[in-house]
Amino acid sequence: MKTVAVLSLCTLAAAPLAAQYRNDQSEPLPRSVALGGSVHYGAPQGEFASNVNAAWGLNGFVGWRLGQSPLYLRADLGWENYGWRTRRVPLGGGPLGLINVDVSTTNNIFNGGIGLQAGAPGPGLSPYAGGSIGFASFVTSSSVSGSDQFSESFASSTNYSDGTFAKTLFGGVYVPLTGNGLSLDLGLRYHWNGEARYLTERDISFDSNDNPVLSPRFSRADLLTLQIGIAYRRR
Repeated sequence: MKTVAVLSLCTLAAAPLAAQYRNDQSEPLPRSVALGGSVHYGAPQGEFASNVNAAWGLNGFVGWRLGQSPLYLRADLGWENYGWRTRRVPLGGGPLGLINVDVSTTNNIFNGGIGLQAGAPGPGLSPYAGGSIGFASFVTSSSVSGSDQFSESFASSTNYSDGTFAKTLFGGVYVPLTGNGLSLDLGLRYHWNGEARYLTERDISFDSNDNPVLSPRFSRADLLTLQIGIAYRRR
């Protein structure tokens, strides 16, 4: 019920934006589809900020206008990286010890959600706001590649993962770049990711036999992201 209330308040707060979707004769614009992508910086919040310094990532969305209303049904997929470490080690014992490889470990968050948005790219400056519900998946994985600069990985494995139910509120402004619906997307998103178990760069150690020891952390994992991207509305 709290989630429904949050989304309802977000929609009501954005309702005044409906006026931008009327033409000179005050007739509704035709049904349209909006889509876009962005890069973003993530600032960990609360307990998460004690364990993680920052995150960088990508996000993409697609939205469908609901009838003649100013609302769009919006679906998002995103990814953030909050840690990366590479170790150079021998490939194995004996003759394999003559070959060095790079073992790269990454700490990632994959997220997605479905919700409502009021506002879409248009011919003028267009503010927007919305909210969604979905998931957040915390995944730490390692891959092995040759030690030269252009080698591709030849083996990989997931070290640890956990998933949570997530809620997101977002808002921003579309700045028109051309007259055909292409806009610059400047926005903020707050991710309530709930409590999660996850690894950071400091949480993988090795025992006396060089076996990895994982020490997952458990905390809330909320994130505030600042994004810049491109959005487009097709009428």
